[in-house]
Amino acid sequence: MKKNKKQLIFKVLIFCMAIFLLNINIFSRISANGAGGGYEDPGGKSNLLGSKENYIIETYIEEGGGYFLNTFSDIMSISNRIEMANLKGIDYEELKRIVDSALENIRNAKATYYLLIKTALDTPYDPIVNLKLRSFNYYALMTEHSLNVSVFNEVAGYLKNGDITGTFIRIKNSFIKIEGLLISIKYEVALNKMPELSKIWEVNEEAANTLIFGQYITRIFYAL
Repeated sequence: MKKNKKQLIFKVLIFCMAIFLLNINIFSRISANGAGGGYEDPGGKSNLLGSKENYIIETYIEEGGGYFLNTFSDIMSISNRIEMANLKGIDYEELKRIVDSALENIRNAKATYYLLIKTALDTPYDPIVNLKLRSFNYYALMTEHSLNVSVFNEVAGYLKNGDITGTFIRIKNSFIKIEGLLISIKYEVALNKMPELSKIWEVNEEAANTLIFGQYITRIFYAL
């Protein structure tokens, strides 16, 4: 009996580890990943000729994306508590912890993106990748996958002009807006008040659009 129990625990641990490793891979493929390939690597070789993407820039993208996805998860948890309020009531102490977590994560994401943008501004673009971005068939990708026209066109507006760093600045500005909305929500929750629905809607929409914006950057770089 004890042996079977130990085997069960071992299998559960293996399963959890597999999920953890899978999530690492998923998170590194969601928000603006691959854009590091648009910058020259330390050796000055083109990414498309066999060298790796700019490691420092791509690391900042992954780290910032990880923090943002944690924020997104927290925002969904906040929305869940508001949605279920009529059925279960609101545990304001729990809600305060979730809002604090969302704020911590978005501030970490914002700080990481400041470093990302500074590094990107100091790093030359890879000329071959930049040329490919300028000649890429954005319309074909958008129609093939039925992508959100408004968000995709905004992404394409940057990349078809070779402005990769501009997309990072756009995402950083969204982080600033999300932080401001969360601060406003935190103020109301601290008073044990239900946050205004308009603020919940707005932070949901901003986070969702930012997620899609970053994901479309990744789609384009994967398609190059």
